[in-house]
Amino acid sequence: MAIEIKGKTAIVTGAGSGIGAAIARSLAAAGAQVVAADIRGDSVGALAAEVRGITAHSCDVTQAGDVDALVAGVMERHGHLDVMVNNVGQSIAGWLHDATNEEWQRVLAVTLSSTFYGVRAALRAMLPKRTGSIINISSGAGFGGSPGLATYGAAKAGVNNLTQSAAVENARSGVRINAIAPGAIETPAILAWAQSQPGGLPAYAATLLPGRFGRPDEIAAAVLFLASDEASFVNGAILPVDGAASARMPAIDVPTTRAR
Repeated sequence: MAIEIKGKTAIVTGAGSGIGAAIARSLAAAGAQVVAADIRGDSVGALAAEVRGITAHSCDVTQAGDVDALVAGVMERHGHLDVMVNNVGQSIAGWLHDATNEEWQRVLAVTLSSTFYGVRAALRAMLPKRTGSIINISSGAGFGGSPGLATYGAAKAGVNNLTQSAAVENARSGVRINAIAPGAIETPAILAWAQSQPGGLPAYAATLLPGRFGRPDEIAAAVLFLASDEASFVNGAILPVDGAASARMPAIDVPTTRAR
């Protein structure tokens, strides 16, 4: 049975491209009124012009005032906020000992602080109505160490704990807070990075357990489930959508080329 969230109002941050755009499309197709927010106003404007049920909002989610104004605008226009998807993050690759103070602060601001502002603003809107679903987009990098991704991994680990702490604090409120941890998804940024690696895209894709990248719509499908009443007892979860990447035992190097 197709999942529907007709009549719900949703905000998706970082909706200008990639995973965020796919999430906004999926929620709108399921019947939600979607506010697509991005610092690039032209990108969400184009999305809104293309997809019925989506409106655009230019927003810098590293600024608490911008996020508060985004949520306040939705409440003023619709009277309720049912789904909040905090999707913005930034990775600056490089060895930890080479990281600058500015890089560290930037990754924290874009990846962790933006999520905190979104969760806080959504809770303030949802708690009085005792209903709502907050979904944070985390990463497999938040589960363990990744060479060259120390700052990003630390920020995403913070997103995971923020998600769990918010869920525990509000477990009887009617508001659910969950996170999705994507693996390697074919977004412009990931594909450009993979192309720069030895052997390019084909070689990198061959190292992934499924032998391919995930698709943004596969992340969007998980978001739609968590946004719906079908997930009414799912709270405080960090859901990997990564083709088994987080399930692999890291201490044992086992060949994975044999087809099953």
